[in-house]
Amino acid sequence: IESASTVCGVALFIDGQLKELNEITKPKIHGERLPVIVENLLSSQSMNKIRLNGIAISSGPGSYTGLRIGMNLAKGLAVSMKIPIISVPTLYAMNFSIQYEGIYWLMLHSHKDQVYTQRFKTGVPDSKIKFEKFQADKHPLIYGFNLDRICDKYISISPSSSSVGNLAIKNYVYWANHDLNRVSPNYINNFNI
Repeated sequence: IESASTVCGVALFIDGQLKELNEITKPKIHGERLPVIVENLLSSQSMNKIRLNGIAISSGPGSYTGLRIGMNLAKGLAVSMKIPIISVPTLYAMNFSIQYEGIYWLMLHSHKDQVYTQRFKTGVPDSKIKFEKFQADKHPLIYGFNLDRICDKYISISPSSSSVGNLAIKNYVYWANHDLNRVSPNYINNFNI
């Protein structure tokens, strides 16, 4: 499940292979569309005959509301099916398809001129995730999503439930969590009312 940004999506993997993908990029639709996408995807594959091994979720950082909706749906499914949740860091999932060798920054727009950012070196995180004001001169090579309002020089890379699923399969042994009380979104910054 991907719900950390304006991407609202679900990917189904069977025997380690992507079987079906349904993603919509539109703000503020997660609460309405995400459960419908999951239900349609599972129905179309006759999932009553197949037992799922886990629910992978993009765990943040990202949209507070989107993360809560996705995580609550994942927990509901995991409890009802008695399966673990595999939390996949959002920026790590965005990095999944990048093949660049050297140092670059991954960014996800939050609001106004604020971004979630992390430095990577040849595909490996090289810093902690930060929530900060965007500064073009601080970040020479940027991969990111929804940065158009604050940045004109970046390589667009969208969060995807497909990347979340691939990383969950690859890291299942290490990331699968059966204790759902210990699974929560990674907000990075505090939610203020």
